[in-house]
Amino acid sequence: MFRSILVPLDGTRFSERSLPLASEVARASEAALHLARVHVPHEPDGLLSNTSFQWEGVDLSEYDRKDRRREEEYLHEVEARVATNGLEVDSALLDEGDVTEQLCAYAREVEADAIFITSHARGGVGRVVLGSVADRVLRDSHLPVVIVHPSKGERDVGAPRDVDHVLVPVDWSNLAGTVFGPVVDLAKATGARVTLTSIVTPTVLGPRIPPVEPEAPDEDELRAREYLEDMADEFRAEGLDVDVVVVSANDPVRGIISVAEVCSVDLIAMATHGFGGVKRLIAGSLADRVLHTSELPIMVMRPRIEA
Repeated sequence: MFRSILVPLDGTRFSERSLPLASEVARASEAALHLARVHVPHEPDGLLSNTSFQWEGVDLSEYDRKDRRREEEYLHEVEARVATNGLEVDSALLDEGDVTEQLCAYAREVEADAIFITSHARGGVGRVVLGSVADRVLRDSHLPVVIVHPSKGERDVGAPRDVDHVLVPVDWSNLAGTVFGPVVDLAKATGARVTLTSIVTPTVLGPRIPPVEPEAPDEDELRAREYLEDMADEFRAEGLDVDVVVVSANDPVRGIISVAEVCSVDLIAMATHGFGGVKRLIAGSLADRVLHTSELPIMVMRPRIEA
């Protein structure tokens, strides 16, 4: 069960886009909501930049104290705005340093069960060069990370965002099952329905040869449905409302997005290996591709690999 939820902020309205969803889940779970911002020192404004005497007589520590006060005031303002209807909220300004390391350390300190974070969902070479705090948090944390990447025209930051329907793509690997625990916790707290889906890729004998006879894909779909039904029984044993959907698609990502649209889901939950850098750019990741294709919030779980 979610008892502690962390929401990283950076002082911008954009970073607050994850707050409505995090607040609704925290309220439904009766969880504490922790807001955190990492202090980032800034050079003083208005100083001459073309002279070696630009710092003479300047109290940089006072500038830093003013920055900290502004950052703390911002956190208190957001905290007061979010703390409604009995929601337990607190905030913390973290010391300067590596942003991801500070956030992950604070997540351990508050015993967070999940991290909700906004991301620009930057992809390709831009992600490798520029990086992303959300991306690094996902790779460095073993907590479920809910990534919200709003597009232009997203509704107001303060608007509530319910989770009534969760989509869980499932393949034949053990990796997919690592997200089941957080999904059960989320669905129990919010009363959401769960849909398990499997995307069957048609068998192709060669680049110019059409798929084999229809019987083979039908057999694959039947096996996939039986596989999903066995998993669905485990969810139903937890008292959840669960459906299964099997579709045939050449591109698994497009298949997942299609199911999400047809079923009108509110959130997609997936597991990932958490590859980073050039390896991710070359190998790719199904969860990563869904994240950068769908506009829905994505709960991503990276399993802990035992040494």
